[in-house]
Amino acid sequence: MKQNNVQLNPAQIAAALAPQKQKYLEWGRGTGKTTYLGYDFSQLLKQMPRASFAIVGSTYSQILSRFLPAIKEGLELFGIYENIDFVVGSMAGKKMGYKLPFQPPDAFNNIIHFSNGCIFQMVSLDHKDSGRGLNSYAIRGDEAALFDDEKLAINVKNTNRAKKAIFKRAPLLHSEVFTSSTPLTQKGKWFTDMEEKARLNPTDIAFIKATAHCNLHNLRSDYFEYMKQSYTNEVIYKAEMLNIRPKEITDGYYAQLNPEIHYYTDHNNAYLESLDLKQPSSRNFNSKQDNDVNPTMPLIVSVDWGANINTLSVSQLQDNTYKVLNAFYVKSPKILDHLFLEKFIPYYEPHPNKVIKLYYDHTGNSRVANSKLTFAEQAREILRNAGWKVHLMTTGSNPDYLDKFRLINVMLKDDGRTNLPRIRINESNCQDLIISLERAEIRDTSQGLKKDKRSEQRKGVEQQHATHFSDTFDYPLYALFNEKFKNRSKSSSDLPNSTF
Repeated sequence: MKQNNVQLNPAQIAAALAPQKQKYLEWGRGTGKTTYLGYDFSQLLKQMPRASFAIVGSTYSQILSRFLPAIKEGLELFGIYENIDFVVGSMAGKKMGYKLPFQPPDAFNNIIHFSNGCIFQMVSLDHKDSGRGLNSYAIRGDEAALFDDEKLAINVKNTNRAKKAIFKRAPLLHSEVFTSSTPLTQKGKWFTDMEEKARLNPTDIAFIKATAHCNLHNLRSDYFEYMKQSYTNEVIYKAEMLNIRPKEITDGYYAQLNPEIHYYTDHNNAYLESLDLKQPSSRNFNSKQDNDVNPTMPLIVSVDWGANINTLSVSQLQDNTYKVLNAFYVKSPKILDHLFLEKFIPYYEPHPNKVIKLYYDHTGNSRVANSKLTFAEQAREILRNAGWKVHLMTTGSNPDYLDKFRLINVMLKDDGRTNLPRIRINESNCQDLIISLERAEIRDTSQGLKKDKRSEQRKGVEQQHATHFSDTFDYPLYALFNEKFKNRSKSSSDLPNSTF
């Protein structure tokens, strides 16, 4: 391992020197997380050779696509190189003469193996057995705002128990470091709640907030102004860049939406673990990684057309559960064609049942200027050329917002007292849709109560987080279930609690 000279910034120094065993780093974009990861991992390697560590992510897909590349880049800053000092996902290290850890795993497919015998096991919270059998000496986790804190405690934290007399003076023994930018959804509240727990228990827990202001010597001089222009969204910019937490929506259009009930993860980890981790390709992250897709069923595809953004969600009605499986978008100058050709079609190419039921805003049935086809017909032609059979499902005019509100919130209430299916949303695939749902407000207008659509007109709102995506959620639900809802046995207990 070659030693490079790397200067740490104040936030990195504060995290490195903090004596607490538990560290929670709420760091804005550009703060220097990658460099800190490289330093932190290099210290674990030096202090505890042949030890086993856990690196945790909300899903295995998240670890492979985001956490692992950051780890590799950070290690390289400190002179630790892949295929020289460590290997990923293979037994090659043993053949190269690497030492083995004190407790070698049976398989190395989810292991980072270092020449001094240290291993880092990749543990995903969506797989309850992912950390089974692991006795770790320390834990590291990234994008922690996406974690389920209960699963983190049960599946990972209780593995942080290994002991060796030779490591008893190692400062990082049994340490835990979790990093994240400021959460944008309700699911991340557990992470920001750790700030108060750190205040009450400063001996054991450190909560360190920082922004890229402490890292400007490594960034372009106009970094914040440049990023502000890039985000075009005041709320998201303030959260991800300045650590200003978004206010909670009190008058939400989806009032009964509950992250603990309605969100789930369900990846095909056997497929993900079979990938070549030396060169994981974006082409491999397709529908084969999703365990919640029924391959024998058609896909429900819902589209919201727009001049600045086109959004699409994918669902299936599986028995008595309506599952929202995925969400895609493209922004101008890309158009509807790109949404299908670059996003949907490549991702679902492996799906065997090439049948789509297409839902959309009723304007999709109007003729487009300079074209003989409507938006819906254009979408159908693109999909047909890719081998899909498409049924256009939208007729008539758009339903009233209050009618949709009543139906959807009764479904979200999920109390078992109706004959409507329950709704579940794939959290790892639908982050932008979830933000759109959680931030959609209801507005009292002269025409009655409506979904507040003003976010679609505000320049300061990132359009994938405006109400466009939430509309793709609404279209098929109303079309599929409103008649059943209207014809049900009328009961006031069916209606969601509200103040109006």
